[in-house]
Amino acid sequence: MSKTTQIDVKDLKLDLKNFRTIPQKDETDAVNAMIMISPDRFWALMLSLIEDGYIPTENIIAIKSATEQKEITVKEGNRRIAGLKLIHGYLNAGSFNLPTNIATKISTISQEWKNENSQVPCTVYEETDSGKVDKIINLTHGKGDKASRDKWTSVATARHNRNMNKASEPGLDLLEKYFLSGKNITSDQKDTWSGDYPITVLDEALKKIAPRVEEANAVDVAKKYPAVKYRDAVEKILSNIGVGNIGFKDVRNTVEDFCEKYGLPSLPPTAATNTAGTSSGTSSSNNTINNSNTANTNQNTATGTRSSNTNSNSQSSSNQTNGGQTGITTSNTNSTTNNSAGKAYAINDPKGVTKLLKGFSPSGLNRQKVVTLKNEALNLKLDKNPIAFCFLLRSMFEISVKAYFTDQSFPTTKTNGKDKTLKEMLNEAKTHLTNNGQNSTLIKELHGAITELNKSEGILSVTSMNQLVHNSTFSVTESDICTLFVQVFPLLKALN
Repeated sequence: MSKTTQIDVKDLKLDLKNFRTIPQKDETDAVNAMIMISPDRFWALMLSLIEDGYIPTENIIAIKSATEQKEITVKEGNRRIAGLKLIHGYLNAGSFNLPTNIATKISTISQEWKNENSQVPCTVYEETDSGKVDKIINLTHGKGDKASRDKWTSVATARHNRNMNKASEPGLDLLEKYFLSGKNITSDQKDTWSGDYPITVLDEALKKIAPRVEEANAVDVAKKYPAVKYRDAVEKILSNIGVGNIGFKDVRNTVEDFCEKYGLPSLPPTAATNTAGTSSGTSSSNNTINNSNTANTNQNTATGTRSSNTNSNSQSSSNQTNGGQTGITTSNTNSTTNNSAGKAYAINDPKGVTKLLKGFSPSGLNRQKVVTLKNEALNLKLDKNPIAFCFLLRSMFEISVKAYFTDQSFPTTKTNGKDKTLKEMLNEAKTHLTNNGQNSTLIKELHGAITELNKSEGILSVTSMNQLVHNSTFSVTESDICTLFVQVFPLLKALN
């Protein structure tokens, strides 16, 4: 039995077990998770609330606790209530990276607005009606406007299917265990991927991963992880699916074996046939030929040479070294081959810039804005927005180096009290990163970045990025950025 009534915003509790993300410990974490998963939609909703107030086209759906009568938890409308709590000041704005325009608008909110939007209409159900509430929520996420309800991602859909319908979701089970135990995942990636991750790609990939790690199926892989065989290779695949380097095209490719590229052994002939869905009438000789072709193709891809005599057994044995891990990671040359898994792009191709940015995952304190700038840069087309891209790039460098200085407790001012220039700070950061020139590997990696940034006339130099702001005729082109971005990117990555 439901009851519709007006309830004070401050008396409503956000759902800490929202299907969009993993369970959160408090409302601050819950709101930050909402923002990380879909920032453009969250801020669009905030602006709509500020400018138009709360428009009660649909009631908030909530459940009253059976044990705590005053506890009313929002089950549908969490983003709207989160936005209202931020505007009213019920949540500390300092805990969130509010865009400047929204923070400014909140600071000028009138008392009249607060009075008019202090309560919202809610349809409140008893806890015994939670099943009915779940059915309602499951039917409400199909609108397209950014300020409207946000459509569920595949992760949210899988989480709902597992938690409410008791269905098997091995991809989600593995992903959530990866958040807890993964050795190659950042905190920002955990926050983002907990609500937005290509889970359907992972589900399909698991069918090919299972026999290679000597498990019967995807469910067993998820159960065994992190004690699964070839753990590092599995985690590498999980990460590359998350950043977009592995998609359905790669998983379904019958010529190139994506698993081998990331360090998993070749399939034995029978398993290869079963995974590919080959009918039982296929002869064993065909199985061997198909697997051999896959092995040859993988070898050709890695070495750039052609071979017609390599068989599947030799390929498999060459892969199974280093205690079960492939030989791909045993040398600098092979490591490069592994890291470049996925399509390579020409040096002047903007897709190469996009690929680098997609794999860029800033972590640490004061990097929230770097993440936002990176996301905005990914939305730009270099042929149409080269100047805007450079503005964002310069901002990323400036915020990143300042955050790095904060991490290391370095002063950002000179002895005369003047602020250090961006060029000076980048050079100091490079000196520290390379241990005063002792780390020869990192010196080589960062040499191109520092050289380009320090050039007085370099297209992506600090001077040129300043010129973009102050010189009315200075400009850049798409090809300039594509060619030189690869030079400066290693330093940006090292700072974060």
